[in-house]
Amino acid sequence: MRLLACLSLLLMCALAQPASASSLHEGWQSVDGLNIFYREGGDPKDPTVVFLHGNPLSSLMYVKVMESLATARHVHVIAMDYPSFGYSDAPAPAAYTYTFDHLAQTVDDFLKARGITRYSLYMQDYGVPVGFRLMTLHPEAIAAVMVQNGVIHLDGFPSAQDPQGELRQHWEHRNPAVDRRRAAYVRSLGYPNASHWDDEDHAGPDATLQMIAAIQRPGIIEARNDLWFNYGSNVQRYPHWQALLRRLQVPVLVLWGNRDGFFTTPGAWAYKKDAPQAEIHILDSTHFATLDAPDAVSGFVGDFLARHRPALQ
Repeated sequence: MRLLACLSLLLMCALAQPASASSLHEGWQSVDGLNIFYREGGDPKDPTVVFLHGNPLSSLMYVKVMESLATARHVHVIAMDYPSFGYSDAPAPAAYTYTFDHLAQTVDDFLKARGITRYSLYMQDYGVPVGFRLMTLHPEAIAAVMVQNGVIHLDGFPSAQDPQGELRQHWEHRNPAVDRRRAAYVRSLGYPNASHWDDEDHAGPDATLQMIAAIQRPGIIEARNDLWFNYGSNVQRYPHWQALLRRLQVPVLVLWGNRDGFFTTPGAWAYKKDAPQAEIHILDSTHFATLDAPDAVSGFVGDFLARHRPALQ
């Protein structure tokens, strides 16, 4: 009986303990008829950081960084998967127009549904054009800007610098051959294993498997091709976004994996043109630095947020 009582007491104590501060909770938020998957952690009363993921991954790329910030830095963190990415609903292109304007509107409606009106942005790759649209819609909501391997200048985008190059021409006049090539690549992707594995960007097998499963759903490569065709609208807006960043004058942090062959390090330094206050850190990492070097990213982001905390409320 004494042993049973001790065991019961231990169980009650364990149940009474609060969940680890490092844990994130996950769920789906109904947004405009879609179920948008999200990860969230920390106290909503603390300054909020909204993480906007890149292509072709999802909020999974931020888990380690988000856990670190919520645990050690007293920051409220949240990240969602865009439609057709990660665990969010994947409507067919006939039901959801896959443009960056529409993605940004969905993210904006998600934040409204979660009651988030003041936040800092952490943006990578596709997250940058989504985030700058949010900044355009609600400049008063933005407390700080953090960018990782994502551009608003052609300086760091060598494959888009030539107006006559394949990318720029595709964005001007959609090339069916580009769509077919991208679709064939997606169909060629297989289950990660020892004999079928190439991880140049160090995303890791878990994120890679989720990416493959998401993009190989019926009709989704067509949706992603629509979104890639629409990427040209972002390049057209670079001058506007540069001017917006000059006007905002908020704290700016730029982190950049120097082993990214698509968005190169001149793109990091280019932010200084419009935000002289920007802090630039070049990491010995890849396009997906939050997966390849999460401790380094967490350190830089945590220190940045701590130094600017009064401005983040």
